[in-house]
Amino acid sequence: MESSKPSKNPRTASEVTKEWLEVVLCQYESKTSPRSTVKVNSFEVNPGCGKGENFSSDVMRIVAEGLVTPAGGTPSRAHYSFIAKFLTGSEFEHTMAMEFGAPQKESLTLSEVLPTLNTFQEERGGDKYRINAPEYVYGVCKDGEYLLMMQDLMEAGFKVGDKRRGLSLSQLKIAVQNLAHLHSVSYAFNHTHDFLTKYPNFITNPLMTDIMGVFVRVLLEGIMDNFLKNREEEFPGVLKTLASNKDKLVSKVTDILSVSGKEAILCLCHGDYWTNNFMFKYDKEGDVEDFAMIDWGNVGWRNPVIDLLYVIHTSTQQDLRRDHLREVQKLYYDTFTSTAANLGAALPHWRFEDFLMEYQKSALMGVVFGLLVNLLTLSASAKKLSQGTLSTGFISWLRVKFAKVMMSIPNSWLIKMVYMGTKKAWKPYFEELASMNNPEMTTRVTNLITEAYQDGVLNI
Repeated sequence: MESSKPSKNPRTASEVTKEWLEVVLCQYESKTSPRSTVKVNSFEVNPGCGKGENFSSDVMRIVAEGLVTPAGGTPSRAHYSFIAKFLTGSEFEHTMAMEFGAPQKESLTLSEVLPTLNTFQEERGGDKYRINAPEYVYGVCKDGEYLLMMQDLMEAGFKVGDKRRGLSLSQLKIAVQNLAHLHSVSYAFNHTHDFLTKYPNFITNPLMTDIMGVFVRVLLEGIMDNFLKNREEEFPGVLKTLASNKDKLVSKVTDILSVSGKEAILCLCHGDYWTNNFMFKYDKEGDVEDFAMIDWGNVGWRNPVIDLLYVIHTSTQQDLRRDHLREVQKLYYDTFTSTAANLGAALPHWRFEDFLMEYQKSALMGVVFGLLVNLLTLSASAKKLSQGTLSTGFISWLRVKFAKVMMSIPNSWLIKMVYMGTKKAWKPYFEELASMNNPEMTTRVTNLITEAYQDGVLNI
């Protein structure tokens, strides 16, 4: 089939057709060999990750066998394997996701932003600071439609780490160095290109900051009421501290996440940087030879220290944090500052002591994200999560309309509704935590709470 615009994009994996796939593959092949055609002989669509591994989208793997024919050339056999992301749930969930902008940001990041940043660092730094991510293949993100197709990194030999075991020190160092490259390249780019003028989608949405405050409130209340309430002897002083400081802690989270423009450093941040969202490729000796970041839905223009706190507290065990924190902090700082300087954006005003002060000032975010990610992703309840399904006709129209009405009501009302909905949705996770039947989850949560209390992070 010759390349053309797909007449209708699938909303779910079940709607993928041979004809649609041929059009997309023609476009893909024509990027490197204009006017190529592709005939698909067979294809399969299977889950791209385990149930409960991704909350905001349906991740599928599309594998196809076919024939590709370059213009005026001879057909040859071709094997394709791509990852496709569809929005999850009903039209209501789809519309809400699009209104908040995460799908648009991920699609734009892979299709345009990262290629632009990589061109910048290649021209100025000789390609030493490349930001590796899946190759963008195809996407649509408008008028209620969303689909993102990208390179299948597993096909290329990449693997995610073990979220239950956590990262080793060597894995963490590689993840931190690559994170510092993302931050410093975008920081340097902004010095000459004004990133947010070029990409206004990445400006922080105040409503999302308020919703994050709701999540933190539900998280703290759930841990206090279901886990700490009957264990005051085991965790002396913790429950009292949380109860007396809960409102202040929620307020501090929203203050840290709100971008005032007065921050010492602002840059492009991943926003969900933990074990499941980056991949390693190993050589025959078991050493890491390549690294890539995936799942860019929470990307934004923020304080980079929050990304670093995120990966350290979501993806490591307590002993690693205790024994190697300063080493990891120094690695991040040195990589950031040296990279930025080499790209023409030196930071003489940002000393290591300044960085450490910012890290400590924002330390609450590490605790919060660590608790949230470990509670939700290590829980068996995540595998039982059920979401809405798509429909057609009047019901489909009604769900879209209802979502748009929801987004038009006063924010204070919406926040209350989010609070009640989150309390109900997260109840099984807190009950599982209280049961003590999930040792990995219980240990991670316990260690994070204990560390935060001992370090004074919970005292405001």
